[in-house]
Amino acid sequence: MLQGLLQIALTLLIVVAITPFFGRYMARVYQEQRTFLDPILNPVEQVLYSLVDVATKEGMTGWQYARAILYSNIVMALLIFFILMSQGWLPFNPTKIGASNWDTALHTTISFITNTNQQHYSGETYVSYVSQMWGLGYHMFTSAATGLTVGIAFIRGLTGRPLGNFYVDVIRSITRVLLPICIVGGIALMAAGVPETLAGPVVIPTLEDPNISQAIARDPVAHFEIIKQLGENGGGFFAINSAHPFENPNGFSNLIEIKVTLSKLV
Repeated sequence: MLQGLLQIALTLLIVVAITPFFGRYMARVYQEQRTFLDPILNPVEQVLYSLVDVATKEGMTGWQYARAILYSNIVMALLIFFILMSQGWLPFNPTKIGASNWDTALHTTISFITNTNQQHYSGETYVSYVSQMWGLGYHMFTSAATGLTVGIAFIRGLTGRPLGNFYVDVIRSITRVLLPICIVGGIALMAAGVPETLAGPVVIPTLEDPNISQAIARDPVAHFEIIKQLGENGGGFFAINSAHPFENPNGFSNLIEIKVTLSKLV
């Protein structure tokens, strides 16, 4: 009990300590003011802006902003549905998992594109690595970034400021907010023992009978787990979220994941 209370107290102290700094940093990001990540991220973002044809960063009207959200999410939904239906012949599929059922693929697509992340499947047996990383993991970033941009646009509207450009906002949300946290958090989770590998399951004999083998799924979990906790908390690699020992093996990983989850309240 004492350990649990100490962990709660430590988590709250960390949240209180970083809130002013992280809040100011996010304000500078969405006001397009200078931050310490500019030398690294400005060239990257320029490439991304050119890919989506946002060279001038022109502001949008309310209808243009809403239309950009709708169109981009339709394209992303088609992408994730295609990946789930095609995973049988896509790479990074060491267990040779076949295509998803169309209804499960449709439900998963709608669930992840709307940031609800409800699962009607078991991750390690129903979806391949490529579906987890290129499909579901990608949408964990984009759906969370979309939520951030909508909130920022709403605040701008309330204060009488221009709404900004959706594509600029969503790119900056990923590159300057979500991705830096996930890089640091993913490395910390790997240090805590969360697996991060493209290798297939490990086959070992059971303790009860050495002649009987069992397969233990490993998977590229660490980078997936951190954006899951930061973006929405649902859609875990093993379908039981952070109750699985490979997603949350010890007290240190639990502290990281609780802290990242609480950071959404900052």
